[in-house]
Amino acid sequence: MTEPKEICTVFLGSSGLDNDYTLYEDGRVKRFYDRNMYSLNHVNWLDAKDLNTSIKQELLDECPEELKEKARQLLNL
Repeated sequence: MTEPKEICTVFLGSSGLDNDYTLYEDGRVKRFYDRNMYSLNHVNWLDAKDLNTSIKQELLDECPEELKEKARQLLNL
């Protein structure tokens, strides 16, 4: 089985904490994040359809221009 193709990775972290989302063509989203400075490097696999609208919009806004259309389709925006 082949790995799904990555669309883009978006960095939404702040204050030195990671909050990164990687969008994949198969509709999955990998979230790599830190809960706090003592709880680092967590990974969640999510379905793009389950993300809330504000996160979807942030991801789309930060996605590189040449990949926005693919991201828009994945995020149903």
